Amino acid sequence: MYNFDFLGELVLIGALAIAIILIFQQLKIPPVIGLIFTGILLGPTGIGVLYDQQLVSMLAELGVVLLLFTIGLEFSFDELRKLKKIVLVGGVVQMLVTGLAISFLSYWFMLVIGRNITLSAAAFLGFTFSVSSTAICLKILKDRDELAIPHGRIALGILIFQDIAIVPLMIGINLLSPEVVPSFEMVFQKIGIIVLFATAIVIGFRLLMPKMVRLIASLRAKEVLVIGVLVICFGAAYLTSLAGLSLALGSFAAGMVIASTDESHQISVTIDPFREAFSSIFFISVGLLLDVKMINLPFFISIALVVLLVKGLLVAGISLFLGNSLRVSMMAGMVLAQIGEFSFVLAETGVKHSIINHEVFQAMLAISVVTMIVTPAMIAVAPKFADQVAPVLGFIPLVSKESSFPVVRPPDSTIICAGEIHAAIIGFGVNGQNVASVLHATNISYAVLDIDRQIVRAMRKKGEPIYYGDCTDKKALLRAGIDHARAIVLSISDATAICNSIAMIRDVNKKAFIIVRARTLDNVAALYKAGADVVVTEKFETSIQIFSLLLNHFTVDPELILEQQEIIRRECEKIFLK
Repeated sequence: MYNFDFLGELVLIGALAIAIILIFQQLKIPPVIGLIFTGILLGPTGIGVLYDQQLVSMLAELGVVLLLFTIGLEFSFDELRKLKKIVLVGGVVQMLVTGLAISFLSYWFMLVIGRNITLSAAAFLGFTFSVSSTAICLKILKDRDELAIPHGRIALGILIFQDIAIVPLMIGINLLSPEVVPSFEMVFQKIGIIVLFATAIVIGFRLLMPKMVRLIASLRAKEVLVIGVLVICFGAAYLTSLAGLSLALGSFAAGMVIASTDESHQISVTIDPFREAFSSIFFISVGLLLDVKMINLPFFISIALVVLLVKGLLVAGISLFLGNSLRVSMMAGMVLAQIGEFSFVLAETGVKHSIINHEVFQAMLAISVVTMIVTPAMIAVAPKFADQVAPVLGFIPLVSKESSFPVVRPPDSTIICAGEIHAAIIGFGVNGQNVASVLHATNISYAVLDIDRQIVRAMRKKGEPIYYGDCTDKKALLRAGIDHARAIVLSISDATAICNSIAMIRDVNKKAFIIVRARTLDNVAALYKAGADVVVTEKFETSIQIFSLLLNHFTVDPELILEQQEIIRRECEKIFLK
């Protein structure tokens, strides 16, 4: 007879998680915090009724793998190339600067409290704490639809590098061990084998995986699709683990390869239920790790707050160094301030190699878990916090200030009078570029503001009248001429930034006609309240386009189609303008 006691524990976990999330929803607390709180309640710090933590940890690891796979499905290698500066420069600098800073602070702090610590142990603490939580950050950013906006992309780029850096960190731990005599020949040999194996895996992914996906999809059997997707996801993770890389990095790479295929959306829909279930268990497992006496908790919380502050400031500074605005940099710092789940693996390795003792290991776990618990709240308040603090710190000489490159206006643009522009475009992605193209073709003058320095440089070379700056910075808005523009188009994705930008625009130009892009209906009411004249909702306008094409197919009179479009739009405006 098989032992199914673990089913009782899983039922207990699920039932308690549902009850806590229901209570937390009433208190406007994110579900992720409810899941972590469930783990704390069931774990050794709480009532201690969950005994099979190994099973929970295994399921949690699968959750991280599935989460990174679905996030990879939303990116492609072409999009990843756009992040190369953040990954290669920002990631390297973040790991080195944060690791060295926390190493120094750890050594100094232990001496102050009268505890002995070796330089190797201090370095181990520093670089272990420099890693952020891939699972928590990307899960919350994805849920908040912030992965595609600047601070989300900064976080993604640095997290990708951190996952890659786990391998050299593990090798470095071997060198820090007092039981091992360092051998550079051994280190280079290990790195060489890992690089060759990883390169072979990536090439294999790109050549074989799209063909496998098309073959599985061509069978048109849902059962085969589910099994096939799980095989690809977990198989990719397992192969990269053989190379010494993280499981999550392998699944993320597999997702990016599949993202370029036509079947990517179908695969995402298929795997979503598994991802949600297993990733929920991951967040519960974070709470289960907390195993400290209540008398020591204030001490660990104090250290955790210092770590959050130091990491947040350093990430923000690195983001500024890369040319991002103060507001975006502050939000990126708040996203990446916590200590990540891979620090648990590094900490266990440190104990095995006698770099740290069991007492320090438990303290590291407690500090890490505390930082992870507060992360959802920090990410949620980051936009408002940055909006309040960034203007106050505007006196700091930032590297992201506007350069002295001259702005070139298309020679055939019509200007009514000196210094006047017809339109200002904020955000120069696909939507902004399409608007600019039509304005240029119809001989209507315009100016553009964008926060992506690479886009600004590229478009200036093409002669676009584009400025670099953050749309929540009034000076940047004025450089783009919003004070005398007749119409302003905001085509960015960050709803909070749009609302703040509209308020600033209305302060200096009350007569401007403001058109705003919104992704979903959830933000429409807030955008109208902020002062937008028209809000174009992507999903709403898609539905109008669909029924218009349908009516046209049935040879309905074009005037009647236009009339129905206007009726639907008026009804929508009535709902949100009440």
